[in-house]
Amino acid sequence: MGKKILIIDDDIEMAEIMGEMLKKKDYEVILAHDGLRAIEKSNQEKIDLILLDIRMPFFSGFWFCDAFKQRPQTKDIPVAVVSALTEREDIEKAYSVGASAYLKKPFQAKELLEIVNRLIGKDSSA
Repeated sequence: MGKKILIIDDDIEMAEIMGEMLKKKDYEVILAHDGLRAIEKSNQEKIDLILLDIRMPFFSGFWFCDAFKQRPQTKDIPVAVVSALTEREDIEKAYSVGASAYLKKPFQAKELLEIVNRLIGKDSSA
């Protein structure tokens, strides 16, 4: 398997769709459907990239990203926000808490793969 990507999204179907797209490109995919499981998974696994939804149970993706980026052992792992929130304030807030990229839902497979390629460097052809 290739690099390891943690997908954090409470929409199970969306997380699985993204996971399948990435598995076809030989990425190893781990799914978490809430922030608590995401913390658990990020502590247990060596992650190369996180794809993060904003609206989730327990706490928001903004909170998760901010906390994740403040930990010395995870601060250098890129986080790409994948969200249906499209307001400029939401996008700016994502970057202010440490996101490396912002992808608006709905998106095309090519857009997702381009962001993954940019952040962890691999072939992005869809």
